[in-house]
Amino acid sequence: MKFSISGKVMFIYSLVFITIIFLTFWLSYAGTVGRLEQDLKNTHIALLKQIDDKIEIVFRQTERDLLNMSQELEYVYFMYDSYDDAAQKYSNFFGLSNKLKTVVHTNELFTSIFLYSEVSGDILTDKTYMKRDVSEDNWLATYIKMKGHSKWLTTHKVWDGEKEQDVVTLIRSYPSISSPEYRKGLVAINISEDVLYRMIKDVYEEDHGGHTFIIDDQANIVTHDDSTQLYKNLSDISYIQQILSHNGSGHFTVKMEGIEQSIFYTASNYTGWRIVSVIPKSKVYQPLESTRSLMIAFAVGMVLLALTVLFYVNRRTFKPLDRLVGKMSGALKPVHPEHESMRSVVGLGYLETVFDQMFVDREQLEKQVRDSKPVLKWRIILDMLSGYRTEYASVRHHLEFTGIHLFSERFVVCTAEIGKEGGVSPKDETLYTYALCNVAEELMNMEHSGAAVDLGAGFAAIVFSFAEGDMEQNHLRALAVLELVLDVMKRQFGLQVTIGVGRCYQDMKDIPISYEESQKALQYKMVIGRHSVISIEDLGTDNQDYYRMIKMTDRIAEALKQTENEKLEGYITELFQEAVNGSLSPDLIKQLSYDLIMKSLQVVASVGINTEETLEEMGNLHQRIHQCDNWQDAQRIVKTILERLAGKIEGKRSQRGNNKTIDKLLPYIREHYRDSGFSLELLSEKFQLNPTYISKLFKEYTEKNFIDYLIEIRINASKELLVVKNRKINDIAERVGYTNTRSYLRAFKKYTGMTPTEYREWVLESEEKAASE
Repeated sequence: MKFSISGKVMFIYSLVFITIIFLTFWLSYAGTVGRLEQDLKNTHIALLKQIDDKIEIVFRQTERDLLNMSQELEYVYFMYDSYDDAAQKYSNFFGLSNKLKTVVHTNELFTSIFLYSEVSGDILTDKTYMKRDVSEDNWLATYIKMKGHSKWLTTHKVWDGEKEQDVVTLIRSYPSISSPEYRKGLVAINISEDVLYRMIKDVYEEDHGGHTFIIDDQANIVTHDDSTQLYKNLSDISYIQQILSHNGSGHFTVKMEGIEQSIFYTASNYTGWRIVSVIPKSKVYQPLESTRSLMIAFAVGMVLLALTVLFYVNRRTFKPLDRLVGKMSGALKPVHPEHESMRSVVGLGYLETVFDQMFVDREQLEKQVRDSKPVLKWRIILDMLSGYRTEYASVRHHLEFTGIHLFSERFVVCTAEIGKEGGVSPKDETLYTYALCNVAEELMNMEHSGAAVDLGAGFAAIVFSFAEGDMEQNHLRALAVLELVLDVMKRQFGLQVTIGVGRCYQDMKDIPISYEESQKALQYKMVIGRHSVISIEDLGTDNQDYYRMIKMTDRIAEALKQTENEKLEGYITELFQEAVNGSLSPDLIKQLSYDLIMKSLQVVASVGINTEETLEEMGNLHQRIHQCDNWQDAQRIVKTILERLAGKIEGKRSQRGNNKTIDKLLPYIREHYRDSGFSLELLSEKFQLNPTYISKLFKEYTEKNFIDYLIEIRINASKELLVVKNRKINDIAERVGYTNTRSYLRAFKKYTGMTPTEYREWVLESEEKAASE
């Protein structure tokens, strides 16, 4: 069969066009289904991370609760085994046990609390008390030499005095910050394994068809939806070994018992545990079945429709060409010249119209591509920051198309925030951010490479790329360029620009890490101030400074109790200055402010002032501190609240008046405190008063317990005797009422922070220095 020219062209054009249709639908199918598969994987990993976040929040709150509990005076007596007699010891045990019960009953997460004194070997829980010689299983003692100050134990069985339970345990040393050789004991909080299992169950609202469990770094089961798996070790399973060899999150597929299983896992940065989900692969991708079927049916229908339209349009389009060729070759039959001329003009005119429309469409397509480049650039950079694009080779052509030039390695990510005195309107905010991105790219690309995009709300992300140099050198180069950016934006636009800078990393896959570090560094604008470049390298990360500053709050609480306003103001200023100079993070500065106010409220409560009314007057305290933009605002809130509390204490004391009974008791105590047998019972017999009544009077009018008041008098008296150089410590202890020198040494150290010998040397050195001057 002989084809005409139009027939051949139509056949070739149809073949090419149909091929393009098939390829387009195939790529659309592969892209859509592939992306949905990736989204399903990301969803499963996100659920595991949600479990990890819930566990970390609970565990961190537990650690804070444990730290707060261990600062009580009863804990000190128990850990140091510091008692004058057996009555005081068991009285302290009773009070401490009640506090432990209160903590356990008010927090449904806690199963039990254990206190272990290395000094006495005793164990006290919220349900029982075990002496050293009757404790059959002193499991806590094995952790007295543990590394670090705290440790999370995976699921184990613990007997709390009533029953044996499967628990996860947080152990913390006492004192809180102490090396193994100076530890006096341990404090432990037990959380039921069922609590961890419920956290997993709450995240998965319905049965997902698989198993989800948690293992520690030794492959021991921490919690499992199948309770029979507890206490098993899974290290001999190949896919568990693969999980333990990787950090972070991931996914892979294994075949078990002839069935393909999808393994999802994530590693906790806080505990180091792995959260694992094992789901049959068919269950994971079940939601895709309907999508696959629909896309295939749609593709087949579109191909059939395209074929029909294609043949019809092609035959109509190339018909004038057939006629033209027929005329030139004389192959067409003769027709009336006028009619034939008219038909040829109409056919060729239609063909010319088609070609003109093709050129117009091409120009419009080029314009759309040019207009879409900024959006494509924004999308690519955000994918790199979020970790969706991690291979340079796969993204290089997209970068070149949008005009971005990045090297294949050595990346630094920065997060910038714009601001202006008086604020910036949303409209101007977009323009200023656009100007910031342009300035940053212009300065970066003079010597290096990089790109900047608008993140919205006055924030921008800046990505540096370097051709050579080590990590530290490139980090310094980025800082130098950013200083120029700040100068230009201030000089030309009057803007305050604050920039957080992450570390330099070798590979593109680490860009999200640098981006997260830059956001963390930017938060330090609260400490360092606005219009500055803040590097993650310059930030302090040691929480030891925080615990040291927590200790500094003790003297603030004491100044508040004594209503010494000048000292109070000076101590607050010094505390915040120390926090800023120590590069304490904004979150820790806010936490320090909150803890200081809470400690001050305890002082107010000890005076007899209603703390609930005081808290209502302060408003939403947590929200006020959280919204502070800089450390000066936090200091101002703390200072205002503490001055108000000092005023309440003064008002309470002015209303109290005098009490004749207390006026008789205090001189008698100061006269007889040297008697080693002096006690609350003897005092009650002397004045024919109930011991409970005397204790209540002491608390109300001296704001101290009787025993604390007596110890304070004895310690102050011993200070005067210590000034005499040759006087023995044993004799001094006996003269102030201590028959046991060890008890005296312990009490003196507790109240002064020094041993009697150290105090004597300090006083004598001060006197010699004063005399020489």
